[in-house]
Amino acid sequence: MTDMPLDIFFAYIMVGGVAAMFLGCLLLRLTLTRRLKKVLTATGDYWDSGTLDFGLINTTIFAWACTMPWFQKLKKYQLLYPDLDVRSFANWFERAAAYGYIYGVVVIFLSIPLSYLFES
Repeated sequence: MTDMPLDIFFAYIMVGGVAAMFLGCLLLRLTLTRRLKKVLTATGDYWDSGTLDFGLINTTIFAWACTMPWFQKLKKYQLLYPDLDVRSFANWFERAAAYGYIYGVVVIFLSIPLSYLFES
């Protein structure tokens, strides 16, 4: 067994989380957000943030709505997208990308304190 310090171990885990987050975000932006934007723009329900985020705010909202069932019941989500069921709109590939995106974010935020805690 190698003598790898724990902070380096958590750094490797963090790199995996960053990779999952970026890949999931990119795939969701190019697939799910693009399809939802076409459908919602036709009905006038698409919320454009008005910033130079290239749709990443909506991608994050759609990823949380696709993975967490309670997220679609929030009042703020219902104000933006009333009666929009993102989970039923997404296919299996987009759901997997959404889970990768959200789990990547969770891994990053859990690994940062642990890497500082076990810093050698």
